[in-house]
Amino acid sequence: MVYHDEASTWSIGALRLLSDKGCEVNARFRKRREETMPSPATGRRQFVKQFVLAAAGGSLAWRRGPVSLANADAVDRAISVKTPPHVRQTDVCFDAATYTAFPHVIRLEGDELLMAFRQAPRQERVRHTHPRSVITVIRSYDLGKTWDHENAGQLAAGGGQEFAPFHLGDGQVGGLLAMHEVVPVQEAQRSGIPHLHQIEYPFRNVGGFWCWSSNAGLTWPLHQNVLFGPKLQTCSSAIRLADGTLLAPLYGNIDDGLTGVASNVVYRSTDNGMTWSDAIVMARGAKETRDYYEPCIVELGEGHLLAMHRVGRCQDGRHGLLWQNESHDGGKTWTRPVETSITSGACPRVARLADGRLLLTYGRRYEPYGLYAQLSADGGRTWGETSWLLRSAPNRNQGYSSWVEIEPGRIFTACYAQNNTGVTGITGTFWDLP
Repeated sequence: MVYHDEASTWSIGALRLLSDKGCEVNARFRKRREETMPSPATGRRQFVKQFVLAAAGGSLAWRRGPVSLANADAVDRAISVKTPPHVRQTDVCFDAATYTAFPHVIRLEGDELLMAFRQAPRQERVRHTHPRSVITVIRSYDLGKTWDHENAGQLAAGGGQEFAPFHLGDGQVGGLLAMHEVVPVQEAQRSGIPHLHQIEYPFRNVGGFWCWSSNAGLTWPLHQNVLFGPKLQTCSSAIRLADGTLLAPLYGNIDDGLTGVASNVVYRSTDNGMTWSDAIVMARGAKETRDYYEPCIVELGEGHLLAMHRVGRCQDGRHGLLWQNESHDGGKTWTRPVETSITSGACPRVARLADGRLLLTYGRRYEPYGLYAQLSADGGRTWGETSWLLRSAPNRNQGYSSWVEIEPGRIFTACYAQNNTGVTGITGTFWDLP
């Protein structure tokens, strides 16, 4: 999948940070030039390695420098950042031998959480394909305080990209799986899988699967899956509507002859994922405008849905902003997508809280880098002026988040990022809603 970004000059002035302990720290960052991201895609995602000083906690005000694209309408990336109450940081899984990323966490019964993420051998350069790529599944029995790594399960060996589990109830767990076929470079010809991207392995996009487990995610039998989105990719979790219908958002090239143009679609299932409808377009990409990627959906009321979208290859130069649109008939038709003012550059994750508000979490791949949250009290028509910094990050190699409300007003958010030794792994952040 193609991921483009703009090369911009960024300027951060004096930052006034207030840590959780109440200590005030003043910091000044020098103006720096961001590294230009290469335009060809290498797998589903491509990240730029860039290390910067990052703010850890507190509140700050930040404003971007001028856009480097002369023909682009200026994107105001100014944000007002605060730290939410009672933040506690944890490291869920950092393995120096693996590149570990793209977590999804759900709640089962009681205090049990289930988390899935991708793992592949760590290499000098970040790759998003590998013959030993696999989905690892772990669980916590104490709402995320500790995790049972010793008894981890696995699925989708040989090209599993991302897996988003979904609790169906009564011991049933389903999930959306993005899957590639990947082979060693020297086997490209024999496998029939072309080696198109120099820094990646030869790979083929298989598509989006619905997988299910009958024992709370302990095992994932090979025969319990349905390939319902051939050559498309999944990213966020499915949702269940009030009438019991499952909706699965996917993205990719849906029009023959428009190679490289990505659109966001949704599939519907009325039998817990055994069969699926044809794809319904939520947001159609075009060569003249932009690509749409990695959608997520939340139900606002019966049949009333809000979708949020990542975009790329923006012909107007307005990169990195999240877009959104709505459906008023359970996802059968959609309004025209509109641009939000939220800068991300990664995928959105949105769902409804116990108090009725919407919580959006996302990684920000523009300085100041980090995992952020925003709240809406009006069904996504407006988002609060405050960007809540859940966890700072050293660079753009981060940003795919997932969260659960472990008790009313208390959130556990999983994400991926690099630690101070350069190892990419899964982070956990506990925090209270403001």
